[in-house]
Amino acid sequence: GLPQRPEWVDGSGLSRYNLFTPQDFVWLLDRMKTEFGMDRMKNILPTGSVGTLSNYYKIDSGYIFAKTGSLSGVIALSGYLITMKNNLLIFSVLVNNQVGSAGKVRKEVETFLHAIREKN
Repeated sequence: GLPQRPEWVDGSGLSRYNLFTPQDFVWLLDRMKTEFGMDRMKNILPTGSVGTLSNYYKIDSGYIFAKTGSLSGVIALSGYLITMKNNLLIFSVLVNNQVGSAGKVRKEVETFLHAIREKN
């Protein structure tokens, strides 16, 4: 049912040969929200200042629930964002071929998502 056919090489999910698009992650998160409910998803995924988001999204804690992912040269974040107008957005950000500081890229993604939260 995924919108784009993934390239699935192994079951670990850790291979850089496993290829999924951000659109696939958004589809999957929407499906999970529908099947399990948003309250359960909020309990499963970390929010700002918690778990893998412990150094990020402090201002947006309780309004962003997401899972990180990274490989050498790749930064990813997918999850749910509750906007200032109380709209629920499902997002997936994938930064490929990243060079330099991964922390700097993560901060830029944080700034980007915070701006979206404020404007919507």
